[in-house]
Amino acid sequence: MATQALKCERHGEATRLTCVECGKPICPKCAVRTDVGLKCEADAKGAALSKETLALLRPSRTPMYLGIAGIGLLVVLVGFLLTRGGGGSETDTKPLPAVGTWAAMPDLVNIRGTTTAVVLKDGRALAAGGGVGAQAVAASELFDPATGVWAATGPLNQARRGHQAVLLGDGRVLVAGGIAEGELLASAEIYDPATGKWTMTAPMSVARLGNTLTLLTNGNVLAAGGTVADGASGSGGGQTIRSDATAEIYNVSTGKWTKTAGTLSTPRFEHTATALDDGRVLIAGGQGPPNNGTTAALASTEIYDPAVDSFRKSNDMGEARFNHTAVKLPDRTIMVVGGTGGTNGDTSLSTAEVFNPGDNRWTSAGTLTGSRTGHVAAVFADGRVLVAGGESVTRGNRRSLNTAEIFAIDKREWHSAGTMNCPRSEASAALLGDGSVLVVAGDFAAPGQQPDPKGCADRYRP
Repeated sequence: MATQALKCERHGEATRLTCVECGKPICPKCAVRTDVGLKCEADAKGAALSKETLALLRPSRTPMYLGIAGIGLLVVLVGFLLTRGGGGSETDTKPLPAVGTWAAMPDLVNIRGTTTAVVLKDGRALAAGGGVGAQAVAASELFDPATGVWAATGPLNQARRGHQAVLLGDGRVLVAGGIAEGELLASAEIYDPATGKWTMTAPMSVARLGNTLTLLTNGNVLAAGGTVADGASGSGGGQTIRSDATAEIYNVSTGKWTKTAGTLSTPRFEHTATALDDGRVLIAGGQGPPNNGTTAALASTEIYDPAVDSFRKSNDMGEARFNHTAVKLPDRTIMVVGGTGGTNGDTSLSTAEVFNPGDNRWTSAGTLTGSRTGHVAAVFADGRVLVAGGESVTRGNRRSLNTAEIFAIDKREWHSAGTMNCPRSEASAALLGDGSVLVVAGDFAAPGQQPDPKGCADRYRP
């Protein structure tokens, strides 16, 4: 049977609504919603009921609350199962907890903004050279992981910053190149842990800064690229450089350098060079030769083959970058992380890529939670990769970071690894024998300020 339509006494509109108190017809325009139902405006403005009376008149909501709670529990349970299965929400409101812990270690005895850190065969870490602004430092120190204490050791014969260092097969350490008092260095020297002293060895054929040093399987060392004193100059990354394409080999037996038969396919500065398991060396990115007065980030890569003493081009990375990091993973692939790139080469990157030597292909390794360049990286035995510090750069404005991230290779995801006590870029890192990572020295950079050298050290335990 059809319900008879009523007419609102106030607005004259047809309605089927009535006041729960007086029964008069009301329309949506004048209906007032109350705890006991819809009322006309007059009754809704009547004497207010006490809380006790309202509690008696109000229908029980317990069944409704139980139903809502049940639905909420079901939603949470489904969300949890989806997350466990890889279908988690992309808009998580609560970040995942940081992985691992950082602890402040004693500062270096001699403050320096940059240094090299190499783990010796006895487990101690050697920090050699560095700089305070433009002033190079000759000091060297040893870190004992057992006591957490730094101790001075023999100083370098030549103060230097921006140099490279590599642990030789016999346990000694070779350093080469760098800069001091505004002059690029070709000199090289060797540290002997048995005596705690440095001894000069033959210099490289050219002075280099921002080059790479890579230990080859035969025990010799490859020095490649960098910026040199002569040649066409260009500006890039806030500095004037002369990218170089030459390379040379240090023969440990003779103590002399010999130029490679071939040169790099393109001049490179602030690139990476990583030894592959088959004895070859992957060289990736960097700043290239000047073009119209500026240098650009490179996406190109090439491989040095000691068997033929020459370089050949390989496949390009997905993104051009320099001042990035590269590490070798347990599955023999190579991961590059972050760096500087962008259209004008003045923006830090948040991307990571993995190179497969089997097919020479690059694949994405996810995206960092934040961009960084000039950071440090270390790979653990289980394949996880730690990156820490560095700078966030936007249109040339730099700000040093104290944040760290860790890459889970099984899920190919980046997670927070907490924060260091000391924000800095251009630091050095050493993977210690107990599986912890020591991050040493570096410069603190902020927009409009000169880099501030830091002698601090932080230790990360995964």
